[in-house]
Order: sequence, then C-alpha cells, then structure tokens
Amino acid sequence: MRFITTHLYQTLFSLAVAIFLSTGLLAPSNSRADDLLTRIAQTRTITLSYQADVFPFSYVEGNKPRGFSIEICNRLVDMLKQELQLATLKIKWVPVATATQFLTIENKTIDMGCIPTVYTAERQKIVTFSEPYFFSATRYVSRKEDRISDISELNGHTVLVKSGTVFVRHIQQANSEHQLSLNIDLGTDNIKAFSALESGQTPAIVSSDVLLLGQIALSGHPQAFAISADTLSPRLPIGMPMQKDNDDFAGLINHSMKRLLLSKEFIDIYNKWFFEPIMPQGITLNWPMSPELKQSLTSTALYSY
Repeated sequence: MRFITTHLYQTLFSLAVAIFLSTGLLAPSNSRADDLLTRIAQTRTITLSYQADVFPFSYVEGNKPRGFSIEICNRLVDMLKQELQLATLKIKWVPVATATQFLTIENKTIDMGCIPTVYTAERQKIVTFSEPYFFSATRYVSRKEDRISDISELNGHTVLVKSGTVFVRHIQQANSEHQLSLNIDLGTDNIKAFSALESGQTPAIVSSDVLLLGQIALSGHPQAFAISADTLSPRLPIGMPMQKDNDDFAGLINHSMKRLLLSKEFIDIYNKWFFEPIMPQGITLNWPMSPELKQSLTSTALYSY
C-alpha cells in the first residue's frame, strides 16, 4: 500500500514540474518569487552553506563538506537538476558561522543551508524551512565522574552553549524556571566547547542530543561522558533554511525532500550515518529514528510547522 501511495505522489509531483516548466517560469522574470530559480537554471550553479563542527550532520574531511545533512543536500541538488532538465548543476559550498547563517540567506549570499537548523517561528520570519528530515531535543552533557544527575546540580556553575542556536533560549528558560544561578557562556565552536568539557573547564555543554552524541563519539573515550536524561525542550523539527519569497524554489525542494523521505533511499542514508561505521574513525552512533521522523516517512502530507 505504501508503494502505491509513494508512486502516486511521485507521479503527481512529476506532472506538476512538467506544468511548471511548460509555463515558462524559468524564463527571465521581474517577479521576485522567480529570481532564485531563474538564476540557478541560467548559471547552472547553486550556493549551499555548511559548517565544520556539527558532526555527523556537517563537517569537513579532505577539505570537503561531509555528513548526513550534506548527503541529503547533494541528493536534493541531483533531483533539482533532473526536474529542471539541466545537464549540469554545480554546487558552490560556502562555510558559515552559526551566528551569521541566517544573515547569509537573508542577504542572498546563500541559496540554502545544509546545516541542521531547528525550526522556530522567529526564524520562519526571515527564512523558509524545508520539510524536516530530523527531529531532536535539547539536552546537556557532563563528565560521568562529576555525577550530575539533575540540572539543579549545575546551580552556580558555568555551562557552555553555542551562540546563535535555539539551545541558548532553552538553557535560559531552564535557568529561570528552576531558579538556578547558571553562568551561561556563549561559544562559537562545538569542538572547542567539548575540549573545555574534557579538560574540566566547564561541567556541562548544552546542545542537541544527537550533536552531543557525535561529540562524545569523536572524543575517543565515550564512556567518560553522559547525556542528560532530562530534556530542555521537546523533539523539534530540523530542516534546510532557504531564502524567503522564492516559492517556486522552495516548492521544488520541499516536494523533492518529501519524495526522498518516502523512498527506501532515505532509510539507507539514515542507516549509513547513524547505524553504520563512519569512516575514517569507524564511529558507530546507533541513534534510532524518532517517532516524529518515522511518521514523516509514511505520510505524503507536507509537514505543518
């Protein structure tokens, strides 16, 4: 039954793209909504952003971006090239900082971000989000030797959190709700933050649970760290941020993402990054799909933010 549903969805999508192409929407236009897709079609180039410190989603290996998000972006570009009937579509990769990732999309330096980006209503005002391809909650990580079993035990201590992320707001809310006296130190690099945790400079780091798992795995001694059982947020949707007011481009990306989510290929990509050894370190994360993501893999409906 799922095969039939997926097949029908892909057929309808291909028909919609054919209509899109036949109506001449790729021709030069004064409409702002068509600018991005027109430029991509004419230049045969799309500009994507990445970061080097969000393993296993986006990191650098051999001077090239790699990761779960990067592979999904590469696949979306392949699908976009096919749907736009382009012989080639070059990717221009641009590294960006978390603090400026939305600015680079808003000022049109970047066409789409390939960084795991949590949806918020505030962010939706300046960028458009793709269909979510992951869901994650905010937690904190500490050293097991410190025996921190509850956030109240961090009272009066300094915790690290990456500037420009939703995790800042989550730890601020926890600080207020639990009437703690946390010193919230804003950092700019996940790898440096984890080094501070390892050396004992800070007792805890606040971030996405799966990103914390990635940093623990990279440390070489994962048995020394523990991710908190309590969460600072529910599981939140993660998507690709895109430029606002380019509905044609966003529509193609969203429908391509949904096609990918409904396919066995997405499951293979997920398993590659979360259940198989990630080379060259040979790290295996063993991170199961969330119920929310599983639901997305069985529904043809676009996600309602």
